[in-house]
Amino acid sequence: MATDLYRKELMGKLSRGLMVSVPLMTVVAMAGLSSVSVNGLGLIPSAEAAQGEAEGEAKGEAQGEAEAKGEGEAEGEAEGEAEGGGTSEAMKEAVRRPEGYEPYDGDPDSLAEKGKALFSDTSLSSNGLSCATCHTGEAGYAETFENDYPHSVAMAKSDFGMDEVHLDEMVQICMVAPMAAEPLDWQSEELAALTEYMRIEQEKFRSN
Repeated sequence: MATDLYRKELMGKLSRGLMVSVPLMTVVAMAGLSSVSVNGLGLIPSAEAAQGEAEGEAKGEAQGEAEAKGEGEAEGEAEGEAEGGGTSEAMKEAVRRPEGYEPYDGDPDSLAEKGKALFSDTSLSSNGLSCATCHTGEAGYAETFENDYPHSVAMAKSDFGMDEVHLDEMVQICMVAPMAAEPLDWQSEELAALTEYMRIEQEKFRSN
């Protein structure tokens, strides 16, 4: 009899213990308490804290990328403005005859024929222009074009700082300025051909 009563009391205590401990453990697991220690045991950091930490890192990285992009764009704009202020020193030098320069040596008639084709060749430019765009039918030349080279040309002086130019230098200036292209190779047949054809154009201009 005493044994049966002891068993009932024991089972009652166990039931009451389970009724308290099970909900408590459920609440603790659901809440995800952070940085709290119970009986010296650290609990798992909460999802909310982890999310806040991740958002902070993402925001910092995005801000850093935006600042880096902004700095790069600002530097690019500054360089563009500097270059847009006029012809660069490097380009001014590129249209001048190099030291020790000797033009390409070829048959004048063959060069003139090739030069005539190049005169209308839009592939020489970066903007779809050709020499003929401005100078079809001996048009578009300044009055000074009838003078012997070298002589002073307004565009060469104002944009390139050259007091006078040779005919092949003028060809190079036209390649760079109106046609927005790189100068031709100084030793190239193309430059010699265009220069020879321009001599013919000059003669036509003088005769009109």
